Amino acid sequence: MKKFLIIAFILIVGISITAYIMIPKVIYGMVTDFEPWTFEKVLGDTTWIKDYQIGDYREPQDFGYDNTEEIQFTSINDGVKLSAWYVPCKKPTDSTIFMIHGRTSNRLKTMKYLELFQKTGIDTLYNFFIADFRNSGKSETGMKTYMGYKFAEDLAGGMKYLKEERGQNEIVLYGFSMGAMSIYTYIGRDELGASNYDIDRIIIDSPLSNVVGNLRLRGDEMSLPSFLVDRAIGFLNDDINGYVENLSMSAQLADSDIPLLLIQSNHDTSTPASFTKEELKKLSKPNITSWFVDSAAHVKVYTHPDYKEEYTKRVSEFLR
Repeated sequence: MKKFLIIAFILIVGISITAYIMIPKVIYGMVTDFEPWTFEKVLGDTTWIKDYQIGDYREPQDFGYDNTEEIQFTSINDGVKLSAWYVPCKKPTDSTIFMIHGRTSNRLKTMKYLELFQKTGIDTLYNFFIADFRNSGKSETGMKTYMGYKFAEDLAGGMKYLKEERGQNEIVLYGFSMGAMSIYTYIGRDELGASNYDIDRIIIDSPLSNVVGNLRLRGDEMSLPSFLVDRAIGFLNDDINGYVENLSMSAQLADSDIPLLLIQSNHDTSTPASFTKEELKKLSKPNITSWFVDSAAHVKVYTHPDYKEEYTKRVSEFLR
């Protein structure tokens, strides 16, 4: 019996140690690793076409933007090769709206907002830069995004391209979900050089507003012990140079006075509005305007029939 108890104890200790080591790595993988969200993946599956809400549209030319260019640019720091559509304004201008998709997405999903710009005449005021960031669309795949940390470097590469190759001096950043986090992080990480550019305005839709809070919430939903989730967050922190606690809207935008329009649904289960509202309380800044709706799903406020007209009006007025 004594021998059996010793063996059982050893097994229990071994399993516990293995779980302590492996489960956080699995959680971390769920956060950082996801398959490339290519055009082929989306267009080859009617489920994703429906989720992206693009119908039969496949490129800006389908909206009548016949001068659209397919371009390539590179991320800063690691030189990841990225792709985008550059859609020239109907009138010459040095102002551009930079569209930034989120995780498990690509530029096909943000393309539908060209309808809004066309309907309101915004396409007579701005060029449009509709990008694929790493691991998405037609850009280079096989790398991690780190919850917007590396997306911010892709954004910096796009800004560099717009200024140096296109002579664009005034940029509006328009980000969705994790794309919003990439905007905050781009502004918050001084070494990315956001202060060297004229960021005229920011629009964020269904934003990821607090990475640590969101990860802990997911851990609670899976009934995981908090210490295991915290270890997974620690792995993320190690990989992004100790920056994880800064991955929140309030931390990154504390010193920003750029006009910002925030749109989100109170029923958003992917990036809960409760986190966004807490971040707004911490900021309490007059340059931020927010609009929360009640019924739409994540990144589907614009296409919701109850909100499409108001969404169009608010974005149009903000951009003018």
